[in-house]
Amino acid sequence: MSNLRDQVWAWYQQGEIKAEHMPKALTLAGEAQPDVAWREVIGQLLLWLGVLFIGAGVIIFFAFNWQELGKFGKFALVQGLLLICALAYGGLRWQERDINPRGLGATKANASLLGLSLMIGALLALVGQTYQTGADPWQLFAIWSLCLLPLAWLAGFDLLWLKLLALINLTLVLYFHTWPLAWWFFDSYVFVLVAISLFNGMVYLAFLAVQQLNITRLNAPICQSLSILLALVALTWYGCWQALEIGDSSPFSFYLLYSATVFLLSRFVFKQLLPLALVCFSAIAVSTVWLGRNMFDASSEVGVFFFLAMYIVGATAGVSVWLTKMRALFNAAELNGKVSQ
Repeated sequence: MSNLRDQVWAWYQQGEIKAEHMPKALTLAGEAQPDVAWREVIGQLLLWLGVLFIGAGVIIFFAFNWQELGKFGKFALVQGLLLICALAYGGLRWQERDINPRGLGATKANASLLGLSLMIGALLALVGQTYQTGADPWQLFAIWSLCLLPLAWLAGFDLLWLKLLALINLTLVLYFHTWPLAWWFFDSYVFVLVAISLFNGMVYLAFLAVQQLNITRLNAPICQSLSILLALVALTWYGCWQALEIGDSSPFSFYLLYSATVFLLSRFVFKQLLPLALVCFSAIAVSTVWLGRNMFDASSEVGVFFFLAMYIVGATAGVSVWLTKMRALFNAAELNGKVSQ
């Protein structure tokens, strides 16, 4: 794999490889066969997709045969599958104890934990539907998130952290849908966007802090990238909403302050290209909406569409060129940091 040497260097920084073994490790990384690596990736992908489809199939089976299945049969099936997943994790973890002593990453044992997490959700939904507890939907996903947290920590794998992030965001959306909340200057219908952008922004900062502390169980680059993506998508939605002047009482200054903070931290403190690119393109989207909202009232539609098209093309091209320069600058700074270490 092209990034195998970078992975070896990351293992060295995490203390997994001793300094005297680094030359041999780098040599072996250079001699690794790409086709073998791709076979392993495809095998892992098929394994995890299989677990996801089996879990989804069980849930769909319940939904389709809800009337035909008795109460005992429903609970026996879900709890039996939950027990099978737990036993499978124990057996596979024992087999992999020498290959992966800490049990982190995309392993077969952790694939069974993914199935276990799906069965926990199915069991919680089954209890709620069978006994009619009267709980709100957001409470189901909140309890599911709490049950998933120790599994994600145990596995230390990106997919489980990603599922936990999705469940928490869904919990927030359902909670504010059930209990609309207006806070400070924000209306109830846009406060959910504020909450999602703030929460996911804090999650991204937490992942950056984890990188500095080298906590391998929390090493989840896909989840980290998705968190800042969700934060800025919600922020862009909020900015477009305010640019259209739909919510007059909610401040547009929140968008400006949040965007400026992300830009300054990404450019000068953390030197991260992804949030820097996202906030730049967010500014293009919001400014386009604002220009269109104000120009359509005073100009012809053809002229406005032409101007907006030229503005989008020019702004996107200019930002792309500038981001290319920033990428080279960040890579050079990272290389200098590695050499100095």
